[in-house]
Amino acid sequence: MINDFKNSSELKWIPDGFHFLGPEESKIRRSLLEKIHSFYQGKGFLEVIPPGFDFSSSFSHHISRDEQKLLLKSKDLRGEEISPSFDLTLQIVKGMTGFAMKQGSSKLYYTGRTIRDLSTSKTGKREFFQVGAEFIGHSSGNTFKKLFKYIDELQTIMMEGRKVTIVLGNTGIFSEITLKMGLKKRERAYLTGLMYTKDRRAIIEFVNFKKLDTKFSQILTEMVLDFQPESILPGLKAWSKDLDLNILEILEETDDLVQFTQKNSSNLDLCTDFSLVRDLDYYTGFIFHGYTDEISSPLYTGGAYDHLFEKFSGSPKNACGFAFNLDLIEEIIRKDI
Repeated sequence: MINDFKNSSELKWIPDGFHFLGPEESKIRRSLLEKIHSFYQGKGFLEVIPPGFDFSSSFSHHISRDEQKLLLKSKDLRGEEISPSFDLTLQIVKGMTGFAMKQGSSKLYYTGRTIRDLSTSKTGKREFFQVGAEFIGHSSGNTFKKLFKYIDELQTIMMEGRKVTIVLGNTGIFSEITLKMGLKKRERAYLTGLMYTKDRRAIIEFVNFKKLDTKFSQILTEMVLDFQPESILPGLKAWSKDLDLNILEILEETDDLVQFTQKNSSNLDLCTDFSLVRDLDYYTGFIFHGYTDEISSPLYTGGAYDHLFEKFSGSPKNACGFAFNLDLIEEIIRKDI
């Protein structure tokens, strides 16, 4: 029997997407987690612990079609479809619907594993350790100032002040433009994909196909190409007058957040990218990714998701937060050792 498996990861531990932490890797993780728990508790956050599994519908009803393809599914003994943790933000918001209505605003943090079938090879990684913070009851620009300040301090604690570039967008601008264009839901979803992949030619072709004013293709391509707040914010302000867009408040709030971050951060650089729209049914305002020079994948992700609480509870409540991939941080730290 053993001979049947002697070259298999069933006998010899070959990761196959599920990484085994050895003694040194475990030591690094333990040290990081001690610092992380101490930081959040010192800032007044309350810890919550999401479950390892949930009903598949808790994820699939709230994520994009592309992400649904990465969701692993199984069935329990009652025939209910269940999945390993895929999106911890969804689980935190869902879990707090029974508490937050009584307690008002909540400032929470969590640690946990997510499982995503990203692998295209047998040894591709599927399991990720995630740490995140959620603000239930707030999602304003002032909340994001605090959020960026926390990330700045975490970089000092975890990575000795290694620089992170924050790429900041706001889905409200793209939503307002598509509303003015009169797009149907499916058309908006299609254009969202073109924006997120920065397919400038296809954006222009789409606007022409819809026989819309070429000004729409001009503003959209500017959003795809211009990452400097000093130029894109005034440019969008001019477009707001030309196309009668209700985005001035968003632009002012963005400018205030940019200036605050530039003046008050030691470890954060910041640029803007208003084509960072992703799933408009999930994110409702500010959205951002945080990158380091060493790794192409985002180290931090976050944004505002004001509709999520209402989807689970039936009552509106703003929310925002951020998360980071501890595996990527450990990878960078190991390179420095």
